[in-house]
Amino acid sequence: MDEFVTTEINSYLIFKIGGEEYAASAGKVQRILELQSITKIPKAQVYMKGVINLMGQVLPVIDARLKMGLEEKEPDNNTCIIVLEIKKLGKVVETGIIVDSVQSVVEIQKEEIKGPPSLGVEVNADFIHGLVEQDNKFIMLLDVDNVFSADEVISLSEASQIELEELPETKD
Repeated sequence: MDEFVTTEINSYLIFKIGGEEYAASAGKVQRILELQSITKIPKAQVYMKGVINLMGQVLPVIDARLKMGLEEKEPDNNTCIIVLEIKKLGKVVETGIIVDSVQSVVEIQKEEIKGPPSLGVEVNADFIHGLVEQDNKFIMLLDVDNVFSADEVISLSEASQIELEELPETKD
């Protein structure tokens, strides 16, 4: 009798923020958009760039560089918005994150994933699901649902409730 060995394989979208590569589960990625005009929200967190109209829905957009404590960068032809589905506190919020570039989609076997690093008490690494080594460098696998605190998810949810009156529509 033949025995089948099953290996769990997950697809991840690899993208760059600063000089580092990160990955998000492809199941959390709704779409990738070209960078476009963003309507600012008064008194928002510095990393909250504003909102865009995505097919009739208000989409909050954050700058991943600023969220991760990096310097803001002038956008170029590779800069884009990744639309992610975030689940927290029973809420599901679609959020756009501005990244420096999208690299590829890769299949990563569960066995290849190393545990998240222990970075000490002063660094919050709850949003890192694990690490995978490819081409002699590490790619951080993000736990998309934990990138934002509960309060931040509530703010993102509130931002998505803004009226669409003045937002130009973005098509898929």
